[in-house]
Amino acid sequence: MRMNWQVSPELSGSLSDSLKKMFISRLSACGMATDNNAEFPLLNIAIRGTASKLLLVANLVDSGGSREIRITEIRRDTLSISNASSQTPRLQRKLLWKQESPLESAMEWYGVSAPEHFLFLVSQASIVRLRSTNEVWTQMDSAELPKVDRPSRLGTGDSTFMYGKPEPEARLELLISRAGAPIYRKLCEFAPAGSLSLTCNDSHLGGKQIRMFSECGKIPWSLWTDSGDYAQRDRIICGSADVDEAELPADEATSHSLEMPGPVLDISVTVDSKAAIAVVRNLATGNYEVYRITLPCGN
Repeated sequence: MRMNWQVSPELSGSLSDSLKKMFISRLSACGMATDNNAEFPLLNIAIRGTASKLLLVANLVDSGGSREIRITEIRRDTLSISNASSQTPRLQRKLLWKQESPLESAMEWYGVSAPEHFLFLVSQASIVRLRSTNEVWTQMDSAELPKVDRPSRLGTGDSTFMYGKPEPEARLELLISRAGAPIYRKLCEFAPAGSLSLTCNDSHLGGKQIRMFSECGKIPWSLWTDSGDYAQRDRIICGSADVDEAELPADEATSHSLEMPGPVLDISVTVDSKAAIAVVRNLATGNYEVYRITLPCGN
């Protein structure tokens, strides 16, 4: 059959795409398939919302012109989707690494042309590369960073990953900055695979904004962290990419946030923009921890 998919504005965007894929998958499981052939029956699917319900309306017109309509009602209180703001994907974290010695930044990298999986850890003096084998990290090698002094916290200067260049000539870039007068900044480029060697030059780049994508859509989302001091826990907050952090309502910031076990020292988006890597100082243990932050589909 042909299918015409319609949703109300509150369910548009990536959530609509996710629902459509799920619906087509259920049709396929029942032995039906969709096609754009004009001779096939037309199935109109409409999803509409009321104050208390969501309505799924299926309107089928067969090749002979006969029409069948089916309506299913779903109570809103049985769903976690109750308003437009709930379209924001939920944040999820996974601990990748922890250590006692200080960390400034980290980046996870997957090879496309070769099945490599690396984790890069940056301290004030060096960058270390770890390889994942059956989800166990082991150190491969390391390289020294340009010698500078005075480590500091995110916002006043640190080492932080900026972005990468895709394969086949994959490159990662690391911005090293230190507070002072004048402010010290170096942009170092290196290949994630092969011999670990950095090429560094002076940089005039300023701060950065974190933009990432949900696993089920192409709409960008922004990530922010709290602005607490080094002795407080931070939250990582998710919001629409076109909304400034200061404009995000307090209740929405709370509902779309993820509490971390300490201050967030750095956060960087991965090369494919599908995850962020956060370095956190755990206030309970004193360890430096690396987390993968994702925006999975659903609730």
